[in-house]
Amino acid sequence: MDATEESVKAFSELSDETWGQFVDINNRVQSHEGSWGETRGGETDEKGVIQMPCSVPDPLVSEFVTFMYENELVVSFDWSAWDEGREWYKNSNESKYEALDIPTALKLLTAVMRNDRFNEGALVSAFESGDFPKIINKLVELRGK
Repeated sequence: MDATEESVKAFSELSDETWGQFVDINNRVQSHEGSWGETRGGETDEKGVIQMPCSVPDPLVSEFVTFMYENELVVSFDWSAWDEGREWYKNSNESKYEALDIPTALKLLTAVMRNDRFNEGALVSAFESGDFPKIINKLVELRGK
């Protein structure tokens, strides 16, 4: 079984309690209002040193990421070389969400979560754009089938 299949299996076999936690996170993501995070820093101190700016995600974003890692839903794959995912995110056609399956959805989420470690703010941006909320909601829809 490859890493994607392992993550799909973990997703499909979430206990009722854990699945309820995922649904609760999804409900809160879907009803979220306001910013998904903020950039802090960038100020110059009294010595003229500029504090390095950093992205600070909303607590719900952090809770989602923690849930994904704790439940082994983060797919171990070469996300940085995954051109299909890059093209998917570039596509502005709303029908792209309808075509999602569980393996692709988990890989799309993983790619941005991993990328955020190297490109700070990528995760907040994925929530702000609406991509992550729609992917998360699609996963709830798919598991419900």
